[in-house]
Amino acid sequence: MRVILAILTALFIAAATGLGSAWYLTRGEPPFGGVQVGPWTAWPDVGSPAIDPYARAIVARTGALPLGAGEGLALSATHDSEGRALDGACTYAMRGALPPSRAWTLTVYDADGRLPANDTGRNGFTSYELLRRPDGTAEILLSRAVEPGNWLMLPQTQRFSLMLRLYSAPLAAITGAVEAAALPAIDRLACP
Repeated sequence: MRVILAILTALFIAAATGLGSAWYLTRGEPPFGGVQVGPWTAWPDVGSPAIDPYARAIVARTGALPLGAGEGLALSATHDSEGRALDGACTYAMRGALPPSRAWTLTVYDADGRLPANDTGRNGFTSYELLRRPDGTAEILLSRAVEPGNWLMLPQTQRFSLMLRLYSAPLAAITGAVEAAALPAIDRLACP
């Protein structure tokens, strides 16, 4: 009886450790292969044959459809340019250059990685809808309060994330070799 109890205890510990570590490593962003550029992080190998097993498990678990290696690059941000976590109660401005690409999209996600419901019914911008200044530059404001110009409503959750997808970008961008100056800054303007 003692041997059976010891075997069952060992099996329980092994199952809990295996399942717990699998859950922990597949609950968020891929743990390996990330390229940090300013506030933005990219995983260039996620859409390629060189994807690591953990990233593959995360893609399978979330049901995400990553951009293929030749299609473009997805960059996510959970912190502003000063390294502070993005907070839905604050106001931010996304400004600066974008790497050359055929098109791009910017999307706001809530803390759970879902599109947040809001009164505007809008969670993102595309490169074709952006209002630009005469010199070609643009600024996107992110806040809960209505702002003039290019504005996206932030979710009611405390934390949120941004996803910038570059489509048909040059090979340097797709491989993650992007300079910080080539990506927009995320500046916190106000916070209660």
